Amino acid sequence: METYLSDNAGHRVPPAGAPDPIAASGQTLTNAADDTDTEATVVAGAMYALTAQEVGGFYLGIADVITDAANIIWACPIRETIIINIPSGVTTLHYATDVDAAIGYLRRLTD
Repeated sequence: METYLSDNAGHRVPPAGAPDPIAASGQTLTNAADDTDTEATVVAGAMYALTAQEVGGFYLGIADVITDAANIIWACPIRETIIINIPSGVTTLHYATDVDAAIGYLRRLTD
């Protein structure tokens, strides 16, 4: 019997603690100030793992996450890893942090 997880859109995802990243695909996400919309370039339709360090959590979406809370699709608390699927046609990931100088690591996962 195989056990697997699904995200809220029905995509099959690996356990957050055991992602299989593509070599050299990592990006460090930082924010100099909390509640500032920042952008990262991503691959449309790809799956990513985000790990937030012990400094602060992240709020993420495909549009500005500061001007409209409805744009927040994912949240990653400190010391956690989440799996996110980027929708087709989207190449910009918007994010904000809940404290100054939060650090996160975004890695593209294998298909």
